[in-house]
Amino acid sequence: MTKIISSKLLHDGFFQLKQDLLEHSSGKIHPYTTLVLQMDAASVLAKDEAGRWILNREYRYPTGNHLLGAPGGRIDPNENPIDGARRELLEETGYWADLLEPLGVSYPFPGICNQRIHFFYAPKAIKKGPQKLDLLESITTELKTEEELRQEILSGGHIDGILCSALWYFQNRR
Repeated sequence: MTKIISSKLLHDGFFQLKQDLLEHSSGKIHPYTTLVLQMDAASVLAKDEAGRWILNREYRYPTGNHLLGAPGGRIDPNENPIDGARRELLEETGYWADLLEPLGVSYPFPGICNQRIHFFYAPKAIKKGPQKLDLLESITTELKTEEELRQEILSGGHIDGILCSALWYFQNRR
């Protein structure tokens, strides 16, 4: 069992960066730095009425690239994950989905972060209006057929790993 000897907050803002000094059962002591997020996130695999995937191409500063991904984002405090997913889909794409099917939940970065992502599937989203992006969001919505999406992933394009996880859940749903 691991014991926390001390804990130091290195940064407190949009997220917390924390460094713990850990003692393992072997007696070895070492620092461990973690990213602490105060909220979970939602990711939505959505299709329009023609059966095309509703996807986002979003600039992700740490990668220096525009990544293809599923709409989604932070779940607000006291917000139900399904409501957060529906809100994020509408804000990022302008599409609305009455029906959202839960697909699963996972920890995308468990070695450094406590955040969970709730995955949903929206089989028949409809266009309701324009995007309502946050100040720092740079997102273009793209509609892709199954084959177009498959080819882009297999070609080694810039793909968000959360999209790949969502697709795995989708393909293996009950």
